[in-house]
Amino acid sequence: MFNLIIFGPPGAGKGTQAELLAKKYHLTHLSSGDILRQARDSARFGEKIKKYQDSGKLVPDSLVIEMIEIQAEKNISPGLLFDGYPRNLKQAHSLDRFFKKNKTTLTTVINLRLSETLAIQRIMKRGQTSGRSDDTLNTIKNRFKVYRAQTAPLLKYYKEQKKLITIDGRPDVSTVFNDIQTIIKNIS
Repeated sequence: MFNLIIFGPPGAGKGTQAELLAKKYHLTHLSSGDILRQARDSARFGEKIKKYQDSGKLVPDSLVIEMIEIQAEKNISPGLLFDGYPRNLKQAHSLDRFFKKNKTTLTTVINLRLSETLAIQRIMKRGQTSGRSDDTLNTIKNRFKVYRAQTAPLLKYYKEQKKLITIDGRPDVSTVFNDIQTIIKNIS
């Protein structure tokens, strides 16, 4: 059993790679974005989540942590693949406690490196077909501002733990997927 985080800026291809990895290695794919988008339809959380996401702001940590941990506890075996989580140090510390409580550990963090310019181009292209309300230029720019301020510091956090492996996120999907599989072979 191993547990992974797939990391990178908005538009780096985290969701695409996470889906491929989850299928190949039989991991439970926990996408904070997908979990929050599904919760938008709930009476309890829907309006709050929609307000934050539509403005490009992060949903409050307490809500995200609660929703992720509920899903993770239900699906901890054979392993977890986190996509879009954690997004800040508070969430990372919470995830550390989750692993400790469940007598498991984080295996590695795979960081997809991609320039902001290329990422914006990818998101704008995706926005033409996705129907996602958060794929607009203003919202994307705000997401990058939030990423630089709150999420990028996680690179240092995981590097200090010797868990971070960075790969080039620019190539096509299959090349990036092959690069990630090489990493997994070397750590398992």
